[in-house]
Amino acid sequence: MKTDRTALLWGTVIGVSLVAVIFVLAFEFPHFHMPLTSTEWDTLLVSGFFFGILVAAYRKLWKVPGFWALLLAFLGVHTALYWLLIEEVAEGLGGLRKDAFYGTVSGIEFVIFALIVARLYHRGPNIRFL
Repeated sequence: MKTDRTALLWGTVIGVSLVAVIFVLAFEFPHFHMPLTSTEWDTLLVSGFFFGILVAAYRKLWKVPGFWALLLAFLGVHTALYWLLIEEVAEGLGGLRKDAFYGTVSGIEFVIFALIVARLYHRGPNIRFL
């Protein structure tokens, strides 16, 4: 997959901006603490990575509005599932077991999403980018 210059430029701008914000927070506000616990941060990062993979895997469906509606509905179900069940189970686990648990749940979610998309749009994920 070829990356164009605009994507590289925007990726660089966003990355430099994030690093600059982190440095400002670290040096100008040393007593600032985020209102999220480490488990909530883990859940947020896993969810962000998971939906980034979903969006990238179905690049050919980006122009279909129904795909984005399905993705938003799946995000709602994903968020409710994580708040009600997954985060509670993950708090009892630690280290590698928690990571393996998140990976297993994300894999199951990916398969469910792939089955729904295959049923609705007759298209599978493009996993060549992985």
